[in-house]
Amino acid sequence: MEFRQLTYFLTAAQTQNFRQAAELCLVAQPALSRQIAALEAELGVELFKRSRQRVTLTAAGQEFATYVSNAFEQLQLGQQAMAKIQEGEGGTVVVGSVEPLTHAFLPEIFAAFHQQYPQVRLTVRVSRTDELMTLVEQGEVDLGLLFNPTIHSELVVMQELFRQPLQLLVAQHHPLAQVSVSSLTLARIMAEPLYLLGPTSRLRKIIDRVCMQRAIVVQPLVEIDAIEGLKALVRQGNGVTLMLPALLRPDQVGGDLILLPIADMTEEFIFALVYRRFGSLSKQARQFMNTITGTPGQSISPTN
Repeated sequence: MEFRQLTYFLTAAQTQNFRQAAELCLVAQPALSRQIAALEAELGVELFKRSRQRVTLTAAGQEFATYVSNAFEQLQLGQQAMAKIQEGEGGTVVVGSVEPLTHAFLPEIFAAFHQQYPQVRLTVRVSRTDELMTLVEQGEVDLGLLFNPTIHSELVVMQELFRQPLQLLVAQHHPLAQVSVSSLTLARIMAEPLYLLGPTSRLRKIIDRVCMQRAIVVQPLVEIDAIEGLKALVRQGNGVTLMLPALLRPDQVGGDLILLPIADMTEEFIFALVYRRFGSLSKQARQFMNTITGTPGQSISPTN
C-alpha cells in the first residue's frame, strides 16, 4: 500500500470520476486506474462500482475512505506540528536540574520562557550534579543546570552562569542577626547550634572542605537530607546553617529568614549550564538556553 495509491483512491472517491481524479492528481487516467486496481487487489475487496460515466464507492469503499480520510488528516496535523517545531513554536525541551534550583531558580525561568514560547513543552529531570552530567553526555536531557561541578567532560560544553559565596542563613529573631556583620566569622558561626544537609550532599561537602582547611570541627546538631526541611528548621530560630543565595526562592529571604555575609569567606562556588558538545541542539533548547543566559534580552539573576 503506497501513499500515492491512497491519494488516487481518495480523490476518485470525492470526484466519483477516474478521469477528473487523474487530472487533479496530475497523472494519466490508465495509471490511476491501475494503481486503484492494485490497491483493491492488496486489500482483497472491491472499492468502486465502475460504469462508463462514473464510479461509486462500494460499502467497503465507503468504510475504507473514512479510514484514509482520517489518516490524511492526522498526517496534515503532523506536518503542521513539525513545521511549528522547525520554527521553534512547538516540541519539547528536557531540562536536568539539581533539586534546589527547581524551587529557587527555574520557576522564574519557566515563566519567562512560557510567555515567549507558549507552545513548547518542558520536561524536568531532577538529580545530583554528577548524574546530570552523565544524562547530558548520553543525550537524555538537552540542558543541565549544575551546582559546583567537579567532573570535567570533553563530551559537554560548560557555561558558567554565576558564582556565589557561602552565607549565613538565620531566622530574623536569632541573636546573630543582630550583631555586626564584620564579626560574623566562620568560626563564630560554626560554634552555634548547627543544622546541615547530610554528608553526601554537594553543599555539605563544600562546607566540610572549607572548615577542614581552617581546622574548624563540623559538629551539626541536626543533619537532614531535604533542603526545604533545613530552611524550616532554621526558621524556628534555634540554630543556623550555611547557604548559597541561589538555593533560596526570592520570597524566602527578607521575611522570617535572612542571609548575611560571612566576614572571612571570599571563595565563590559555580552554578553552570551544560549541553552536549557534539550534535546540534534543537531550536527550542537554544531558545530555553537564551532565556537562562539572557541572550537576547535581560538576564534573569538568582537571589542575591
